[in-house]
Amino acid sequence: MEVSVDVKNTGKVSGKEVVELYISAPGKNIDKPNSELKAYAKTKDLEPEESQTITLTLNPKDLASFETTKSAWVAEAGNYRVFIGASSLDVKQTGEFSVPKELMVEKVQQILPLDEKFEDLKAKN
Repeated sequence: MEVSVDVKNTGKVSGKEVVELYISAPGKNIDKPNSELKAYAKTKDLEPEESQTITLTLNPKDLASFETTKSAWVAEAGNYRVFIGASSLDVKQTGEFSVPKELMVEKVQQILPLDEKFEDLKAKN
């Protein structure tokens, strides 16, 4: 998936800007942070009133979390929110996309099985 955003220098001096892309996963079955930085880029030195299009690329593994019970990287089904800005506190644009069904991104082979039962840590609500 590609996300493109136009960045314009509205100031009076030349400068660069960082563009960051954050994803918020559905969080229904997989415990995930509120949002995660998944891609970023920096513009060239932009003169006043000059613009540049920045394109950020996401791949399926960027959406996935490792599930020990499945020994796989899995992207949860549901609605994902996208936040684009100079930082997580300076969001300029938002969007949304859907993953219709759970996506197994990568299956791994369990090389060292656990000696004892282990429970994943979960955040308390």
